Amino acid sequence: MTETVTVTFQLEDGTTFSGAVPRLAIVHEAMEKLLPHGFLKNKRISIVHAHSDDLIYPDMFCGEIHDHYGAAVLRITARALPEPDGALRPWRNVGFDHLALSMADRRAAVDFFTRGLGMVIMRDDEHLAVLSAPNGNNALFLFEAEPGKPLSDGVPSRIHHIGFVVDDLEAAYQHLRANFPEFASDFTLLERLERWSLYGRIAFGNITFMIQLSQIKDAYRGFPDPRTYADLMYDYSSRHYGVRYMPG
Repeated sequence: MTETVTVTFQLEDGTTFSGAVPRLAIVHEAMEKLLPHGFLKNKRISIVHAHSDDLIYPDMFCGEIHDHYGAAVLRITARALPEPDGALRPWRNVGFDHLALSMADRRAAVDFFTRGLGMVIMRDDEHLAVLSAPNGNNALFLFEAEPGKPLSDGVPSRIHHIGFVVDDLEAAYQHLRANFPEFASDFTLLERLERWSLYGRIAFGNITFMIQLSQIKDAYRGFPDPRTYADLMYDYSSRHYGVRYMPG
């Protein structure tokens, strides 16, 4: 099996761009490499396989597409995003969906967030790990901190902290003390109006993250109208995230 595959992009005007990319390159990487500079800017882009019209995702692996269909010939539809013109349509921020992090040690991070904090693996491969809250309402996207990847500067993420809500903070404390002694914390539970919180730090490679665990007090739990939040959100726990074309 060759280490590269040929990927061909067909534009709507009949122009084609073709070249060899690594088998484990994702479609987004192939687009960045093969398409004209600036082509992807300010566009709404859909990609289908030219032989089947199946929708192709930007984070699918080029080698798997090639093997599954016999060729990686991809047809692109690109529509320019509208510029502001007159009155603007109203919109609202529905809520937190996912946090994407570049990791210096992704394996250690996956282990902690799953075994330590009970998140569920919805995808874990050479490109990306997606970890969902068990109820599916939000997720962590974990990438390797590698230069040259799409939408990445190759620098491990530095953020203030990541906050999770748990149903029993003392039980979470006991679990972390038993299973992740490297989770450094004084394990003081701090009280606020609406919650009790615990803070700690854990290192993945040379990057240290602060983790906040909160237990919301009974009087402050829930939303007055769950439909204002839940009806527009994606359920990450509903299925494997993305598509893999694996042998067999």
